[in-house]
Amino acid sequence: LKLSLADPKRGCQSAVKLQQTSPVHEAGHTSLVWPWAGHQAHAQDRPASCGHRAHQVGKPTKLQLSGGIAAGDDGGEVIFNMLVEHGVDTVFGYSGGAVLPLIDAFHGKNIKWITSSHEQCSGHSAAAYAKSTGKFGVAIVTSGPGLTNLVTPMQDALTDGVPMVIFSGQVPTGAMGTDAFQECPATEITRSCTKWNYVCLDFNQLPWAVNEAFRIACSGRPGPCHIDLPKDIVSMKAKVPDAIFRKASTASADAPPMLDTGAVQKAADLINKSKRPILYVGQGASHCPEIVTKLAKHAKLPVTTTCHAMGIFDEREPLSMHMLGMHGAAYANFAIQNADCIIAVGSRFDDRTTGIVAKYAPKARAAEKDGTGGIIHINIDKSTFGKVLQPTVAVWADAGHALEALEPLLTTPDREEWLKQCQDWKTKHAFGYVKAPGGQLKTQQVIAEINRYLQEKKVMENKDVFVATGVGNHQMMACQFLRWTKPRSFITSGSLGVMGAGLPFAVGAQVANPDALTILIDGDGSFGMTNMDLQTVKRYKLPIKMAVMNDDRQQMVWIWQRLFFEGRYISVTNDNPDFVALAKAYDIPAVLCDNEADLPKVIEQWLTHDGPMLVEFKIVPDICLPMVAPGKALDEMIMLEDRDAVLGSEEELGSMKFEGLAALLTDVIRSGVGRHFSLASWTDAYQAQPMPLNSFSENIYRGRNVLALRPCEAWFALRKVRKADTTANGRGDKPSPPGRPAQKANG
Repeated sequence: LKLSLADPKRGCQSAVKLQQTSPVHEAGHTSLVWPWAGHQAHAQDRPASCGHRAHQVGKPTKLQLSGGIAAGDDGGEVIFNMLVEHGVDTVFGYSGGAVLPLIDAFHGKNIKWITSSHEQCSGHSAAAYAKSTGKFGVAIVTSGPGLTNLVTPMQDALTDGVPMVIFSGQVPTGAMGTDAFQECPATEITRSCTKWNYVCLDFNQLPWAVNEAFRIACSGRPGPCHIDLPKDIVSMKAKVPDAIFRKASTASADAPPMLDTGAVQKAADLINKSKRPILYVGQGASHCPEIVTKLAKHAKLPVTTTCHAMGIFDEREPLSMHMLGMHGAAYANFAIQNADCIIAVGSRFDDRTTGIVAKYAPKARAAEKDGTGGIIHINIDKSTFGKVLQPTVAVWADAGHALEALEPLLTTPDREEWLKQCQDWKTKHAFGYVKAPGGQLKTQQVIAEINRYLQEKKVMENKDVFVATGVGNHQMMACQFLRWTKPRSFITSGSLGVMGAGLPFAVGAQVANPDALTILIDGDGSFGMTNMDLQTVKRYKLPIKMAVMNDDRQQMVWIWQRLFFEGRYISVTNDNPDFVALAKAYDIPAVLCDNEADLPKVIEQWLTHDGPMLVEFKIVPDICLPMVAPGKALDEMIMLEDRDAVLGSEEELGSMKFEGLAALLTDVIRSGVGRHFSLASWTDAYQAQPMPLNSFSENIYRGRNVLALRPCEAWFALRKVRKADTTANGRGDKPSPPGRPAQKANG
């Protein structure tokens, strides 16, 4: 870094010039905020890049600044034209003072501008646009609260791997750092929830920054990128060469990794030797369903998927084991735990799909030692290898490329016994529920009826169908009781679990796919968070079919409080409005359905209505089963036959109690987190776990299987257990959380 002092008479702060020593920054490079108070004359002293992700830093093209008002393009027009060249046809956003120079360029132009009711809705709709199409989602908001309202959608897009580009307005450079009206340190805020971010302090950097954002957003595992635009920079004018825009039209993602054929051969050898293999598919294979299907049928592999990957393999196929995980199919969980070879494709072993890691895939681990199986992990994101568990064979590659190379190497052995076992599990442990008395409705019943109509009328064969959800019981029950046939058809918040995302997701999916049938299945809690986006449905006459499962409570959390907190309920009751009247207030037709006799007729009327329509389903609350309890293995599930023992009656709690780690942490939380820890309890918990101490500590520190314990608090408690766990040098170094250097005993 070379320090140069700007002219103090101009009120400028110190400027820092980056001396570029390498064309590529290290991943994790800190994003910087530069509170300049100067003017454009000091642009040469500003950093060429301040993103935090690995990226190429190109030399910006010098643009000839224009002194005349009529001559040249301003920054907003430059960005608009580059969006056109990048193939963007729709943006979602909300207006505001600092972003006016940018959004003015969209007036009367050929990129569709969708005004949402709230910036968070803009972000989720842009994400759904990308989720349902594989294209870029673009959102534009103003400074300050406009940007901070997008933090949740950006984090959701980052954890779910969604390609997004976000532009935010910013106060003029001369006001940055002065706590000006609607100012916030935008890039500092978004640093941890984006793949790359950048504050543009030089008009000449605009073309490079836009190209860089689009390149990084779609390279490797997709994710969001953010560009912060000071108002005075975007307002400047320049004569922009046509070559600038031609370069944007040819910009592309980085080339995928070169395929290690040796690793592919090792994977093929393990699969061919195995007797009970299974394909575990994540959304990283969304672009290659054909080769997934071809490989599975060729090698006779059962297929289970994550929630984002449902439909990559047609769930009506006999080989499909449907979704696995915490609320997934019991038969899928049994298959994973009994498989001697797990082929994970485009997935990352999320905690909701593994249960407690120390008890995950015991048969595959045993086969690994014998050389007859193990865990094969195929992923384009190399950082996922070993993050949760260490694979037997890691294949760093695009999922489609890896499977294309793997498929010809596989034999077609006799696996009839294994396939028969999987079918027996499917038959014995099929999804089910206990019907409500008196003809009342349950969420499972409503979704099953929706599925019956879609299948019998062959709706999915005749048109694209997208289903968006919020987060909660209705989300998991949609996974269970709908049969998924095409990739990218389930639009939901996975890793982050954002309540309220359902309605803006449906908006984004419908805008992106105007001829498709878009269905929203939402809970009353989730719908209550963003139902103001009904005005977006009305404004653009979006024919979304909306279903609100109204049980007047946040049922999934209520269940946890009943099972793990001895029925002490707090913050789970909803005082809902009349959702039918609410929809009608927006001129959207709506009806109420509260009994099974009317259900088929209402479903048909709703799904065939020409235009938007909302149905409020008055339902009886229920537990979502199967369920893997905290601290349990993937096949240690609460099953439908356990329902009465778990829930009990209105007068008494259930007779089934939860012991081990879950019960221990409940005791710790009740006693006062961070204040009254029992060393004996922690020691007993360690002794009860069939895992090494380091594995136990890692699970605690990372917050896995912890009901409400913050990682820092768990860490301080854990140190009492691990005082004797010294390093090899024998100096008594204090153990550190995973990924951090050890703390020395001398402080």
